[in-house]
Amino acid sequence: MVIKEPPMKTLAIISQKGGSGKTTIAVHMAVCAIRQGYHTAIIDIDPQGSAIDWYMSREAQNELNAVQAGEDKVQLLLQQAQAGGADFVIIDTAPHSNSAAAIVAQLADYILMPCRPSRFDLKAIGSTASIAKLAKTPAVAVINAAPRGKLAEEAKEALQQQGINVLDPVLQQRAAYTHAVIDGRSVHEYEPEGKAAAEIDELFACLKKAMGL
Repeated sequence: MVIKEPPMKTLAIISQKGGSGKTTIAVHMAVCAIRQGYHTAIIDIDPQGSAIDWYMSREAQNELNAVQAGEDKVQLLLQQAQAGGADFVIIDTAPHSNSAAAIVAQLADYILMPCRPSRFDLKAIGSTASIAKLAKTPAVAVINAAPRGKLAEEAKEALQQQGINVLDPVLQQRAAYTHAVIDGRSVHEYEPEGKAAAEIDELFACLKKAMGL
């Protein structure tokens, strides 16, 4: 009996609003996936190159692959990743780039839309949701950098009223997310038993289930 390996899954992290936390989520989830045994890669198509800069500052790069490229190279890179045995690829995108986001949305299996619980972010996410809808790719929002209090729940309700699906996990505004990336680490490597690592675990668990990883 031949046991087939599950197909590679691709997650695009898209937000047309700058400062939503796309790269922060991408790098922490990538390490989370690696720790759970998934062969993981990051494709950074943001010209700022924050994800690739973080990757290059890591002491141990062998367990994770990362590359920076333009959106025109993504399809080829995904083919190469699949041929190389990758299980999970995260595409980190740039804000304010409808054309690049549209290309990636069509190539991805699933779209994650980070959203801070602020008026500007809640209004801006509609354009990202429209890109996902046009691509006919499943998409879901996650509340990111939430302060203490009721703002996160209020933001979830506001998004749901727009017809946008929202994941239950909320990423709080925690210093660990910032401190960890300074020297190329993730929250799991900086503070493995901390609340930030637990939040990323919960988020990844939801995405695994939704994507069939």
